[in-house]
Amino acid sequence: MGTGIEHFDSELYAIDERIGRLALACGVPLADMPTIVALIKGDYTVCRHGDNPKRQELRALLMMKYGIEERCLAALGHTECLRLIADHEDRLRARGLLIEPTHTER
Repeated sequence: MGTGIEHFDSELYAIDERIGRLALACGVPLADMPTIVALIKGDYTVCRHGDNPKRQELRALLMMKYGIEERCLAALGHTECLRLIADHEDRLRARGLLIEPTHTER
């Protein structure tokens, strides 16, 4: 296993990429935090594309992502972890998988 930052970089990016794809498939706007919170709480009515079976995977990955981000904050510190997350958001946005920033203020 690589350094802490390399570990969190690859792990978070892979999860963010899958979340982006699932969000598009399910019609879930990642930039809308109340929608994300509702989905995490199990409210699948926020999925615009109806009864998509991928919505449960999306919910599970969102919960996993926040757990990993908590570990990232503890291991790398606030500044470095937020920089890493902002970099991921920029890369995902460039690929059309994220519309608005979700964690950082621009």
